[in-house]
Amino acid sequence: MIIMDKIKLPIEGKLPNGWEIKYYTLMGKFYYWLRMLGGDKRAKTGELQEADVEIIEDIPGGLVLKNTEIRDHLSETPLNSEIFEVTKNGAPLIKLGDGSKPRVMLTAGVHGNELPPQIAALNLVNDLNGKGLNGTVYVVPFTAPQASAQNSKLHENDNLNLVADVPGTPTNTIINVAQGLKINALADFHATSTHPAENSVIYFLDIRSSKMAVYINKKTNSRLLAHIYNQGTLITAASNQDIPTILCEVESPDGLATESSIQDAYHQMKTFLEFHRVI
Repeated sequence: MIIMDKIKLPIEGKLPNGWEIKYYTLMGKFYYWLRMLGGDKRAKTGELQEADVEIIEDIPGGLVLKNTEIRDHLSETPLNSEIFEVTKNGAPLIKLGDGSKPRVMLTAGVHGNELPPQIAALNLVNDLNGKGLNGTVYVVPFTAPQASAQNSKLHENDNLNLVADVPGTPTNTIINVAQGLKINALADFHATSTHPAENSVIYFLDIRSSKMAVYINKKTNSRLLAHIYNQGTLITAASNQDIPTILCEVESPDGLATESSIQDAYHQMKTFLEFHRVI
């Protein structure tokens, strides 16, 4: 990646056959890179694999199905039943794929009352279950199951997006898990009702984060925003551990979900995976 102050490509002659230049401007800088035409031609890896549901026991569990606003938007599937059983005892970690790179992680439920991405995450794992992937997807649909069960923004009186740098908190635990899994990129999904509430994608001031965000901005019509540094947010704490991270938001009232807001969150998730050519 090369950063320039003016839009002038330092490439003479023709590009090699089968390659194209991708570029964008951000904060007064011009970014470009070469990309193979037609996307990634890799064959999908290995045999078709069923989802593997694990448990993050360091995070307290909760009876998420007590939250009727979540339950009423979900289909009854064997995978959902397994996930909710695990969630009684900790945060569920769903693995899709064979462990190969790229290894990406999606999180939802940092705020338990932001429901569309939590529901969308379950829809996503059901749709990808048994599919061939170019890499591995890890999904944490309920970062704080107790808060999700209570339809509460706070977990044990903590705003988890202010304490991700504090050992022992669910968000800090998620970062430790991501490091242990050698995650190549992380996307944290939220909903917002704060004025001006709108679908958005927020990037850390890092080229890897901004590339992901610009792609999602263009594909989903989500507003592109720069992250205001706060060491306690998940996006900051993960980025500080060298995990490229973005935060996506969809417009939704607190504690509620609609089919359109769920679909918007789902679209952001799928686009994140498309950027990394996992699907």
